[in-house]
Amino acid sequence: LYAVVVQGAFLFMALLTGPALVDVGRYRYRVRPFEPRIYTLLGAEALRRLLGLVGWNRIIRQMRRTEQGASGTARFLRGTEQSETGHLLGFSATAVLAIIAAATSHPRGAAQILFFGVILHLYPVMIQRITRFRITSRRSNINGSGR
Repeated sequence: LYAVVVQGAFLFMALLTGPALVDVGRYRYRVRPFEPRIYTLLGAEALRRLLGLVGWNRIIRQMRRTEQGASGTARFLRGTEQSETGHLLGFSATAVLAIIAAATSHPRGAAQILFFGVILHLYPVMIQRITRFRITSRRSNINGSGR
């Protein structure tokens, strides 16, 4: 229960601070072609589909409320960057807490904190990167074929 409550607090903190830090180190948003395959093998695509089945993706889409066209796509991509940044901050806090728990002879607590941190932070990062790769590769294919 402690690990779940802590992750909820980290998620809230990260989603508040993520948008403020989204423009730091912009190079990290570039998704290399091999990454989506790795994330899919790790189960991120299956989790994305499950989130779609339970309605989570629809809720997120409504929250972002992007219009169609280039400006809507740009705003959607920016939203994935903000989400990724927030989740990376949340996982960073998770890692620090897990290290502290392990260093103070609480290995089970450290493992629980890491487990929930991976589910609530690293998998969403993988999903954001898969989504961003699909959108940017589709846009580059459209731009490349129009020449």
